[in-house]
Amino acid sequence: MIKSAHGIISVPVPAVLKLWEMRGCPIYSNGIAKELVTPTGAALAMTLAVEFGEPPRMTISQIGLGTGQFDLQISNILQLWLGEVSEISPKATGNHLENISILETQLDDLNPQVVGYVFEALFAVGAVDVFTQQIGMKKSRPGCLLTVICYPEDVCKCEQILFRETTTLGIRRFTQQRVVLRRETQDVKTKYGTVRIKLAWQGEKESKDIINIQPEYEDCAKLARQNSLALKEIWMLALHHWYLEQN
Repeated sequence: MIKSAHGIISVPVPAVLKLWEMRGCPIYSNGIAKELVTPTGAALAMTLAVEFGEPPRMTISQIGLGTGQFDLQISNILQLWLGEVSEISPKATGNHLENISILETQLDDLNPQVVGYVFEALFAVGAVDVFTQQIGMKKSRPGCLLTVICYPEDVCKCEQILFRETTTLGIRRFTQQRVVLRRETQDVKTKYGTVRIKLAWQGEKESKDIINIQPEYEDCAKLARQNSLALKEIWMLALHHWYLEQN
């Protein structure tokens, strides 16, 4: 309990609890009966935080320290770290490690016509991938599992889309690490127009080992329509020109 302008209130104070509730912040007690989190501190943390959990593998570039006035059973020091997420053995594997967030919700009462619109809205706010899976739900109802893959900084925007555009009442969220190939895009000129080529490789850029080459579908489809050609003809032509440019 603490004394405030509003009288004696319990800790955490109501304002802090509300902020935690709004952001879905996981909390725990360390047994210290003091106000360890103020409304101002909670507001800053909830505004700046992208996700909650253990710190990722990282390289620290700066540390901030602040001390409090309470005499506690533990050191009354707040630490802030600033750094960049590190890759796991980049020289050994040549692959890139990154954090990715996954959102899931089960739906059995959503108009199927809405699904395509939801996909477009999610991609517009930064979703990396969106897909559905057919599932059986309670009362033997057919439904779908809607899954969104996005970067942690885009979680809130994607959740807003799901709540606004679907019939869901809740969303599961979790963060995973994934290993991805390094990627870049190159332009290839054909007699019908320019096609972007997506390259993926392992190793450092100076000694990269290209293991995947894909023409951009939208570019190929556009040129195929404009020139009344088969899509696969533009596809193969783009690859042919790319290989010629490498020699």
